[in-house]
Amino acid sequence: MKNLASLISWIFLPLFAPIYGLILVLYLPVNSNSFVASESLYLLYPEVKMLFLLLFLVFTVFAPGLSLLILRLNKTITSLQLESKEERLTPIAIMTFYFCVLYLFLLFQAESALIPAIIKAMALGGALASLLSYFITKKIKISLHAIAMGSLFGFVYMFAVPLSESPIFTLSALVLASGIVLSARLILKAHTLKEVSWGYLLGFASQVFCIYFYP
Repeated sequence: MKNLASLISWIFLPLFAPIYGLILVLYLPVNSNSFVASESLYLLYPEVKMLFLLLFLVFTVFAPGLSLLILRLNKTITSLQLESKEERLTPIAIMTFYFCVLYLFLLFQAESALIPAIIKAMALGGALASLLSYFITKKIKISLHAIAMGSLFGFVYMFAVPLSESPIFTLSALVLASGIVLSARLILKAHTLKEVSWGYLLGFASQVFCIYFYP
């Protein structure tokens, strides 16, 4: 059981959550009420979709992953699993930095680039969740996996709100996946129920807040 829980934890590594979310909203064939940016991601050109995925891969997977490896090699952290609460602070700060850089990069693109607001808001939500988790981690070992799954569900949920037909199956699958990931963290005794609950709420609320209030 613990081997399966460990495998699930690696498949749903927090670094991968933004990519999973992007793939869902970019390639989910849904009907929208209009052609407003946040409602028409499926209609984007394939080349544009690939550019978004590549950009997020660089800033939310490759760069943070490389930074984690460097921290491990110079023994700033003792494990890539970040089991110690104290060891999490530097990686979380690094993740916050990369999310901020990604958001600013998207924000200051030319208007002709027509970057959907929900994509920018998602990056901003990631920065907000990372920043808040940095300060919360000083008090409790909040679950980064839970934050990532909460953010993933919150992002897809807010994307689905204005659609003429809500993707119930996809949202239900994400709720199920969230339950499986959070259960895996509990089985591994990496976190308490309180830590995964607060983590999921933080991730979900950060995405909902940033996307709802984004201009």
